[in-house]
Amino acid sequence: MARLRLASSRSGAPAAFALTAKTPRIRVDRLHRSHDVPQADRLPVVRQLVAAIRDGIEHEAALLGLLTLDRRHFLYYRQAAVILGLLEFTAKGAVRVTPGGERLLAAVEESREERLVFAEAIQSARALRPFSSFFAGEAVDGAELARRLVALTGLSQSTAERRAHTLVRWRVYVLGADAEATRGLALPDVAPKIKNLVERHNALARQKTLEWLMTCEPARLERLVAELLRAMGYAEVQHRGGPLDGGVDVVGKLPAPVGRASRVAVQVKRYAEPVTRPCIDELLGVLHRDRYDRAVVVTTSTFSAQAKEVALDQPIELVDGMRLVELLAQYEVIIKIGAHGELRIA
Repeated sequence: MARLRLASSRSGAPAAFALTAKTPRIRVDRLHRSHDVPQADRLPVVRQLVAAIRDGIEHEAALLGLLTLDRRHFLYYRQAAVILGLLEFTAKGAVRVTPGGERLLAAVEESREERLVFAEAIQSARALRPFSSFFAGEAVDGAELARRLVALTGLSQSTAERRAHTLVRWRVYVLGADAEATRGLALPDVAPKIKNLVERHNALARQKTLEWLMTCEPARLERLVAELLRAMGYAEVQHRGGPLDGGVDVVGKLPAPVGRASRVAVQVKRYAEPVTRPCIDELLGVLHRDRYDRAVVVTTSTFSAQAKEVALDQPIELVDGMRLVELLAQYEVIIKIGAHGELRIA
């Protein structure tokens, strides 16, 4: 049974935790911060993130959509890339690709060369030094890894088990079987590379389309929304924008399978900051005053939590910037989806 002892420096201050046992004796460095232990299971997604940063994808929604992550897990993957020395923060707080990240992206995806780059990054990561023997092939199971993590960081047992799972997944990936070692015909699998390339292209295309929409004059943006409504099947669509629009920029009717069509009022907000609750309250007043059946708020930005809460129980649909771009592509207004799933100019 291993015992924990606290090693001290010559000054008497705590220096490092050491795990001691009868045989063998294992000494590990102290991990001072729990977030130095990776929480991102999939190394291919780490690579996708590095490639996205290199390609200039900065918009949060574009990045989250590309990686299919929520914001919390996105931060885990970004921290993993920093731990591995693939990304770094500049003095101004921006994120950039390191030379190590460029080496990773120069390697073919899921190739032996790529795994070697990941393996070198893991071995070079200061925070992962206590696990160098594990990544070199030491026979250690997840339970032992979790025990070491508890000793090194003070994490709870359940959290340490989840982090240990990440380390195991990383080792499985970097020690994976080589295609070159198999017998018979071996062909490179380019499908993941093509898929990832298209996904990164689309994330960047969404970001650039949104940036372009922000440069449009308000009246032009309103006309684009009116064109989108027509493409979506709305009838009697009219652009009303202007100082006397009465709080409604576009109106139309949404046909119903049975009964009369719904009268719809649309507000278009070319905003950089989130749309707040007062805008929704104002539209609610217009909806009831002019007896519209439904209302839609379209913006180039996002919506505050309070705005979303107010609209939740009302006949109001909220369309943020990324959703607007998706609809434009789906109905081929300004942009469309190409033969390979890529976004292109319509």
